[in-house]
Amino acid sequence: MGCFETTLPVRFGQVDYAGIMFYPRFYENFHTAFEDMFTRRLGVPYMSILEDRRIGFPMVHMETDFRRAFRFGDPMRLVVDVTRIGNSSIEVRYRGYHGSDDDKPSVEARSTVVVIDLDSFETLTIPDDIRAMLQDLQS
Repeated sequence: MGCFETTLPVRFGQVDYAGIMFYPRFYENFHTAFEDMFTRRLGVPYMSILEDRRIGFPMVHMETDFRRAFRFGDPMRLVVDVTRIGNSSIEVRYRGYHGSDDDKPSVEARSTVVVIDLDSFETLTIPDDIRAMLQDLQS
């Protein structure tokens, strides 16, 4: 299946005084894409993974390269893939492009998340269905 792709517009509330997307808002968009990836690829709402299965994915590391500014109204095409799958951790890469014609990412980030039991906050082995979905996204 390859990577997961979605497009999110840069909204008015996401830009700063200079008129460009304020850097913390990138992380909100990355997480929105992460949630949508789980929902669309597993076929269940991301919230049910949290509430019903009590599985969480806290971020423990993030690296980001900002190469070109996004402005209000720009379409941010986000491409998400998985670069590493461990026993209880996942490395996810996010690449943001200016629309569908852009061939070089304007922003690129790598995050490491761990898989935890939301009741005990102990790490979990990645469940088989989630591991299979992640393997489909592995680059």
